[in-house]
Amino acid sequence: MLPLLTQGGGAEKYFINLARNFRDRGIEMDVITMNENFFNKFARLLHIFALGNFFGKIDTIGRESEESIKRQLGKARWIKTSYKNLGKGLRNYDIIYAKNELVDLVLLKSKGYKKLPPIIVGVHTPIFYPETKSFISKLHNFLYSSFFYSWLLRGAKRVHVSNSFTENLVNKNFKIKSQLIYYPFSTEKIRQSAQNNKTEINFDSGKKNIIFAGRLSEQKGFDTLVNIIERISKSHGLTEKISLNVFGSGDAECEAKIKNLANKFPFVRYFGHVENKFIPNILVQNNLMIAPSKWETLPYSILEAQALGLPVIAFDIPGPNDIIKDSRTGFLVKTEEDFAGKIKDFAEGKIRLDKSEIVENIEKRFNPEKMYDELLNMFQENLSKAKP
Repeated sequence: MLPLLTQGGGAEKYFINLARNFRDRGIEMDVITMNENFFNKFARLLHIFALGNFFGKIDTIGRESEESIKRQLGKARWIKTSYKNLGKGLRNYDIIYAKNELVDLVLLKSKGYKKLPPIIVGVHTPIFYPETKSFISKLHNFLYSSFFYSWLLRGAKRVHVSNSFTENLVNKNFKIKSQLIYYPFSTEKIRQSAQNNKTEINFDSGKKNIIFAGRLSEQKGFDTLVNIIERISKSHGLTEKISLNVFGSGDAECEAKIKNLANKFPFVRYFGHVENKFIPNILVQNNLMIAPSKWETLPYSILEAQALGLPVIAFDIPGPNDIIKDSRTGFLVKTEEDFAGKIKDFAEGKIRLDKSEIVENIEKRFNPEKMYDELLNMFQENLSKAKP
């Protein structure tokens, strides 16, 4: 994948977990990304295109330290490469599992699919955004439904998808077979992480603690978060019963806006970015997660919360609706009004969900041993087809 693993997003976390667990199974899997020089140049081009930022400073340092990444990888390696050495490095392997973003596929295509090991494309960025307001999101839908994207996929052996909507979308729009395999997820490991990586953050034990954890961006529903806060602020009885704890970072404008809301409304607390390893411990100290994302694949944040028994309120979109059982492990809503209404019902004790059922749903449907076996079978099947 193109981004450095220190960026700390859901896709980065997925690739790290995948490589570590396959290494533990005795299979040599590593993560290859482009190096800092390439990534910084790409970031500059992206900022010029999206923000008109030709010369201003760009923060590409990331959210996680390299030391933390190496610990998480276990026996697996993180290899950073230049464009010149990309093809040579990839040819050391028997199969390539690539992220589905345009730039990642363009890099591989430029090296020639026929000159590389068999390629499986994993959809970790949604091909279709259900809701588009910004020019960038509209452009995304145009590009990812274009002949150009279809051409980029041509020559890959398989598309791995993690939600049922994308499975149907790929089968309908592209001449390539998709395979639905959910992300492997260990409830035992995340419980251990919650115990072993404790934070010193103090939450208000006298209130219902509600958490938002994610990038402050259009995708993660930042505008909806702001609107929900405004709605809640008008219900004075409700504001005394809850503490809305916001974790995450974004562009300067979004961070300034959430800081202003935290200063304006006592029930809002903004903590900024924290390392991924502390999130499980933070989650167990909260009572409810809200996930107002506008588009997702299979969000790790919801898997983590549900694995620890937290109910989650999310929009009824692909990804969340593959995880949440509506009215049993959380709630899938259609509108911002419904979103705020569910928060109100939860704070007033009108909603009571069975924590054990929430955890059991994750344990059964995202069982790591079963999911890793399915992924391994997918790799082996496409490897055997590629070799005589």
